[in-house]
Amino acid sequence: MRSLRTQLVLISTLITGVALIGFGALSWYLLARAERETVDIELESLAADFLRDLHPRTDFDEVRTKIETDHADRIAAGEMLLKVKDLWGDEEIYCSISDPDSFAAALPPGFPPPAPDARERPEWGRLKGSQKGPPERSDRPNPPRSRDDGPPPRGGPPGGGPPGEHQPGEHQPGEGPSRDGPKDGRKGSPGDGLEGGPDDERVGFASISSDQGRWRLIALHERGYYVLAGLNLDKVNASLAGVKKAILFGIPLALVVIALGGWAVAERALRPIRKIAAATSHITARDLNERIPEGRNTDPEIAKLVTVLNGMMDRLEKGFSHASRFSADVSHELKTPISVIQAEIESGLRECNPGTPEENRLLVLREETDRLKSITRSLMLLSQADAGELIRKDEMVNLSQEIEALADDAEIIAESAGVRIESKVEAGAEIKGDPVLLRQALLNLINNAIKYNHEGGFVRIALTRESGYIRVAIENTGTGIPDEDSAKVFDRFYRADPSRTRGVGGFGLGLSLARAVIEGHGGRLDLIDSEKDLTRFEAGFWEK
Repeated sequence: MRSLRTQLVLISTLITGVALIGFGALSWYLLARAERETVDIELESLAADFLRDLHPRTDFDEVRTKIETDHADRIAAGEMLLKVKDLWGDEEIYCSISDPDSFAAALPPGFPPPAPDARERPEWGRLKGSQKGPPERSDRPNPPRSRDDGPPPRGGPPGGGPPGEHQPGEHQPGEGPSRDGPKDGRKGSPGDGLEGGPDDERVGFASISSDQGRWRLIALHERGYYVLAGLNLDKVNASLAGVKKAILFGIPLALVVIALGGWAVAERALRPIRKIAAATSHITARDLNERIPEGRNTDPEIAKLVTVLNGMMDRLEKGFSHASRFSADVSHELKTPISVIQAEIESGLRECNPGTPEENRLLVLREETDRLKSITRSLMLLSQADAGELIRKDEMVNLSQEIEALADDAEIIAESAGVRIESKVEAGAEIKGDPVLLRQALLNLINNAIKYNHEGGFVRIALTRESGYIRVAIENTGTGIPDEDSAKVFDRFYRADPSRTRGVGGFGLGLSLARAVIEGHGGRLDLIDSEKDLTRFEAGFWEK
């Protein structure tokens, strides 16, 4: 999560994923709604066709024949169901439902809408001298007809109106169920049984589940007829399920593609940043004059960053150059007066009587002068290391022999401090470099191990070789280095001894100089262990 590229990919994928999920959900909802509306429109169209064919002089056998001709295949395939009934005559004209009882049990409450009271059909009017009961089929007068129904029968409609005149309180045949819903302003909805106006029109929609699958139904009562039509929703649901599955599988796949694309885009966008990092990683104190190259086709933001970094490098080079030159100049200029002071002190010691206060003062001055001379020499070496001019010799150095000689010399100092020296050196380790500086760097490490020790302790010096890599380990007993000081022991003028007394000598430049010399030879110096009673430094070199 710390990677900028990973964060960019995750953020872009998250935003795109939310957008895709929202778009997919909205698309599926609108598609399902459109499919349902399409089914409802088809049901209304079917019901309108049936009602258009039903009128008082209709031959029901012809109606059944027409239904069988037009819809037998769909009914047989289980895609459609139909029930048509003459309510006024209580005669079932057509029914494709094989098990009416189980089908009726599956219907929701309030569906189908309640049938109107049995009475004369509104379009018939009142025939003079006719009985109040339903007339015989041959006696049924013609209903009002539309243009599509052809010319009206001879004699015109009953009721005294002119031929083709629409009677009050009735629908024209062929109009089908009204899309505007009931006359009171309410609109029919699935499962509702909404009563109509004064002409007893009733219409309702419902969705049910049965052994034959899911069905969408429409039920109408109009002009004394009852029509129940239904369409199987299995194909519609299968189509919607396919779309849903495509969305569910497509969105994760799209997110994977987007993530990969985002990764590639982030990779391309961050490529100039990596080039800048690679260019700046090679800039050290030795080559502060190097700059990040500025490309002509670089993005404005990257070009601005390169300009800022190059400006910073200009300031660093000037500041570092001034500091190094000042340190070298001061160290060089101090050499002469220190040498003069040291010569005068030595002359005074030869002239004064032993044991006098003057001799003691001169001895103190000589000791401090030696310290000052050592500091000046170390500062000059460090300034040369900063400038990359420390290692001026390039000759083969037998590191094994140098360490054995240092261990022998260290026994003299360690004996007076009550510390024993233990050494284990593999022979034949050689590197290229300056033998004097290498000896001084390793001697600083050994001297520190002796000084920061306790009486009866030990200093172990070991040189091992493995696959062309030389490891020099120096460890000693003592109070150890606190964890908060372990990262600062190589800082200049820093001493890990909390007391900061001069009883142990030193001035905080030994480890800094040792690391500068070892790194100047292509090696590295690290503090490996700093336990309570054991401290271990390791210097590593590659054989050349």
